[in-house]
Amino acid sequence: MAQATPPAGIIGAALTPFTPDNRVDLGRLEPLLDFMVDHCDAVSLLGAEVSEYQILGDADRVETLRTAIDTVAGRVSVLAGASSPDVAEVLRLAESAASAGADFIQVLMPRHPGGNPARVTDLIAYFERIAESSPLPIIAYHNPSQGTDTDAATMVELSRIDGVVGFKESSRDLTKIGRLCAEIDSAGHARYYTTMQPLLTTLQLGGSGAMMPPPGTLVGAQVVAALRDGDPERAARWQRHFRLFPSRWARYGLTVTMKAAMGALGYDLGGPAAPFGAMSDTDAELLAQQLESFDLLSLLPVPAAAGASAKGHTS
Repeated sequence: MAQATPPAGIIGAALTPFTPDNRVDLGRLEPLLDFMVDHCDAVSLLGAEVSEYQILGDADRVETLRTAIDTVAGRVSVLAGASSPDVAEVLRLAESAASAGADFIQVLMPRHPGGNPARVTDLIAYFERIAESSPLPIIAYHNPSQGTDTDAATMVELSRIDGVVGFKESSRDLTKIGRLCAEIDSAGHARYYTTMQPLLTTLQLGGSGAMMPPPGTLVGAQVVAALRDGDPERAARWQRHFRLFPSRWARYGLTVTMKAAMGALGYDLGGPAAPFGAMSDTDAELLAQQLESFDLLSLLPVPAAAGASAKGHTS
């Protein structure tokens, strides 16, 4: 297995636009990826975050991955979701990802197939078996809402497995973040990424960055750019946008909120997969007003209205 190192900075977790019959709307996915590549350091496709990959059959999943990687066209690194409690399925997905041209696989720390959290020894055995046979390096994904929660010591041990080259960790626990920045990233075992809310703190403590969906990526990219420019005050101003966004809309869930937010910027991705509901029109308008206060439209490659027209979207 190639021991590539994922990039530092912002990893964008791609949303998935759907047709009314829950097929992936590739015509709306491609402009989304162009938008993300313009400011993200890497892109995560069909990962266990906001992609709604669980409803896709094998054929749709492979077609979506291939089309998306063709659209990215090597402009940034690609992480392909390959999550399952079944190691054999993870490896099948890894082979498909490698064939499609992905650079890494992103693998959720799973729960036991019986539904209970996996034990420490289970997680170590799981990632060791994947690393032995995967054609691509592994980004381990910690998300307690979907997989197993685990402590810092376990993650440090997992980071020593050859083939595990990165971690996305979702606790937002500053004590844990500090330890993992030191014992995983600064120690040279793997890259360590968090979420949007502790992004600035993660970078200041020696972590590599964060993974988040768009348009949070647009804010996160400004935090990273400001630090790279040696301007911590500007970085802090951008980071403060994450105080209320997206948490003010948490009752809808991250996927629904970020699809509505992208719509406010002129990228109509529709709502979540049917039959699940979208954000109410009233709340979507309030969200759009909040985003307008961030002046995000000025960061788009073209003015929002022109961009929506040029990309075939409706606002």
